[in-house]
Amino acid sequence: MRGRIDRVEVFPVRVPNRIPLKLAGMLLECQENVIVRVWSGDHFGLGESEPVPGFQGCSETAATVCTAIRTTFTPLVIGEDPLNAEWISHRLQRATPQSPYAMSGLVNAIYDLSARQLGLPLYALLGGRFRDRIPVVWTLGIGASIDATVAEAVDAVRRGFRHLKLKAGGRPAEADIASVAAVRKAVGATIGLRIDANASLPFDEARKLLHGLQPLGLELAEQPLDMHDLSGAARLIEETGVRVMPDEGLHSLTSALAQVQHRAASIFGIKLAKHGGLHNARKIIAVAEAAGLPVYPGNQPSTSVGTATACHLFAAAAPASLAGDLHVGPAGWLRDDVVTRPVRIANGFVHVPEGPGIGMDLDDVKLAAYAMDESRLVN
Repeated sequence: MRGRIDRVEVFPVRVPNRIPLKLAGMLLECQENVIVRVWSGDHFGLGESEPVPGFQGCSETAATVCTAIRTTFTPLVIGEDPLNAEWISHRLQRATPQSPYAMSGLVNAIYDLSARQLGLPLYALLGGRFRDRIPVVWTLGIGASIDATVAEAVDAVRRGFRHLKLKAGGRPAEADIASVAAVRKAVGATIGLRIDANASLPFDEARKLLHGLQPLGLELAEQPLDMHDLSGAARLIEETGVRVMPDEGLHSLTSALAQVQHRAASIFGIKLAKHGGLHNARKIIAVAEAAGLPVYPGNQPSTSVGTATACHLFAAAAPASLAGDLHVGPAGWLRDDVVTRPVRIANGFVHVPEGPGIGMDLDDVKLAAYAMDESRLVN
């Protein structure tokens, strides 16, 4: 029997990265995420928020996520039917429109709760399974040397990954071109290569970079320009022939429409946290499908909670046909996990978990081991 939401818990965790990741503007050595658990009687649902302040337009932190969920959002969802996703998402968005990361963790937990109450895997609640596994991209940070980048790329291919994404920007285009060229030579012509500049490049530098990479069989360039430069992105697509995918620039339903209107996107890159969770993400995917654009399955670095949620979304979304960023726990960037049975990555694919909801249960010992001291969190 289904019940109404009666309790919300938040657990901020700090999980070290197995491999520190160097981006154009920062070095990620750990992930400070928030696990959300929503209860209805004996049933619970899990969600995860993955804020990285200053990255991908994120202005939230683990501390602000916890505060928003506890003080603003929880009073709005207590007593609600978890199946009323449209109503709940609308109320949360209206209450604090600048807190998509906090909203995402709570909304996703409510979806999980709904599916568990019905005894269904989450993908069934989202319309049914279109695929049972998703190819995964291995992302390489900006290496200390070309040799180090090549060594990591070769190791990823050895472990079964068939698509590689190299972080770019923060240095001359020639350096990024040399790095990608060396990786292409080392891994061969059948491995897919992408780049991601995290909105760090001026137009002329981006054009130079994409022209230089085009002969290397580049699959796509992720957010080369500032997130607001839609006309520049459209020019890059036209002048270089390289597919451009917005990330920072695709954060809401309004931004999705603008991307299509300006012809600034060849692909839509979806990440649940920046969209405010499953409900909003599904609407953005519908815009992509209407525009005839494929969807790139993505997720910020997360434990198996966040990754499993993303897997269920993309399993049920027909346009999510590309390999995506679905790193998880020790199989990806993080050194460990906080669930009893982590999401499985094998031969370059992440397998969609079975079982009620997202198919994940928390490991209380691991959760305690990685718990953050909330008295020291910085807003």
